[in-house]
Amino acid sequence: MRNKGCSAQGFAFLELLLVLAIILFLCYRLLNLYFKKTSVDKETKQILSDQGIDTTTYKSTTESVRTKIQDITKQHLKELDNIK
Repeated sequence: MRNKGCSAQGFAFLELLLVLAIILFLCYRLLNLYFKKTSVDKETKQILSDQGIDTTTYKSTTESVRTKIQDITKQHLKELDNIK
């Protein structure tokens, strides 16, 4: 009887290890995708670079696009204020 209790606890421990391994693997894959170089072709990369968007990593690309959009929004708001 005592062996059955130990095997149930061992099975739960193995389940925990398996779930932890899966979570760590998924985190590794997501972080790897987030920090690796973006996959854009030469023409797109050149166009983005001409517009002042950094394409070295996915993170830098998204941050550059975000700041570019904020600048465009500010510019549009100024133009709307000038019209009024």
